Amino acid sequence: MKTRTKVVIGVIAAVAVIGAGAGIAVSASAPEQATVLTETVQIRDVDVTVAASGTVDPAVELGLQFPAAATATLATLEVSVGDLVTEGQVLASIQPESLEAAVVAARASVATARSSIANAETTGDQARQGISAADQAITAAQLAYENIVDDYPAGTAAQPNQPLALQNALKQKVTAEAQLETARRQLEAYYPLKASAEAGLRSAQAQLESALVNLDNASMTAPKAGTIVAIASELGEPIGTTSVGTNGTSGFIVLAALDDFVVTADFAEADVVGIAEGQRVSLEFDAIPDELREGQVTEVAPFGAVDPSGASLTTYEVTISVPNAPAGLRAGMTAQASITTEERLGVVAAPVTALVPSGEGFVVRVQAEDGTVSNVDVEVGIRGGYYVEIVSGLSEGDRVVTGSDGELPPVNTGFGGGPPEGARENPDLN
Repeated sequence: MKTRTKVVIGVIAAVAVIGAGAGIAVSASAPEQATVLTETVQIRDVDVTVAASGTVDPAVELGLQFPAAATATLATLEVSVGDLVTEGQVLASIQPESLEAAVVAARASVATARSSIANAETTGDQARQGISAADQAITAAQLAYENIVDDYPAGTAAQPNQPLALQNALKQKVTAEAQLETARRQLEAYYPLKASAEAGLRSAQAQLESALVNLDNASMTAPKAGTIVAIASELGEPIGTTSVGTNGTSGFIVLAALDDFVVTADFAEADVVGIAEGQRVSLEFDAIPDELREGQVTEVAPFGAVDPSGASLTTYEVTISVPNAPAGLRAGMTAQASITTEERLGVVAAPVTALVPSGEGFVVRVQAEDGTVSNVDVEVGIRGGYYVEIVSGLSEGDRVVTGSDGELPPVNTGFGGGPPEGARENPDLN
């Protein structure tokens, strides 16, 4: 409990300095009064809470687009902005001529690719046949040469036709060997040729499948139930690159589920370090002040963004679920989000305003029953908005000074009294 204690500060002292027969007396100034604010240390819960302002957004927002429709023209439009649609409902269609032409071209590419594979196979077959024929020719030439040698054994009289027959057999063999080398090179070229043709076929088939899908999607249907929140084009207009969106979602048609919401809020980098998915969030809505909700953190952005206002503040977007949305809640409304990032239950706690920096730590001014004040070193834990956890140095029931509108009472130094039992002096603040 916070109390105000009136303390009369009387600086009435007489100091006699006796030396060399001389004496000096110092009289005090007139008493002054100061109002000192104190509060009793209590056992309480301490929490660290961070807060940010956010925007209510649809939990589901889809940007729908006609695939590969850069040159297509809108043929039919079955809905308007604000319409409620059901899953599978036809929304719009485009003129199919360009999509049909793409299918025809893709089928022609598939046929060409298959023809290339057939040509490669023919080349391979021809090379294999050439190798077989060359092998046979080499064998025949070798056999003819050997037969000539056998017919005219060494030591017999030379015959007029023998040299010519041997020469012809050798020529046939050389020719066959050259044909074999050519056929082998053709076969080596066949393998990459076939691989290239097969890759071309796969690419052409993929293009055909895509073209068929695009043709099937000439009519746009709703992937789920929701509300039409944006439409990009009117009848007869090209729809390719034109898109309209809300909250960063774009497409030819933007569809949102307006019965399920989230809040997106930008938290400062110093606050986001304590935020994690799954944490509970207290939500208040500016337009519906009496409707409080407890949401949950569903996503924390991995990258921060610099505040566009020029304050050089880096913030991180946090997405928060809104269970049981209150009646009247709409996308674009402002919400206040508070997240408890750390909590201590049933701990010794003192007001944050009682802390006085001292060196690398803190002291607290403790007031005794007689009004005297002593500085006590304290170890602190988590610090909330008003209260701080005291790990050591204070006990429940201690009265601490939180402020004053004048000069504080003199710190008890031990002369003419002492600090409260268990208190430790800090002469730095005397």
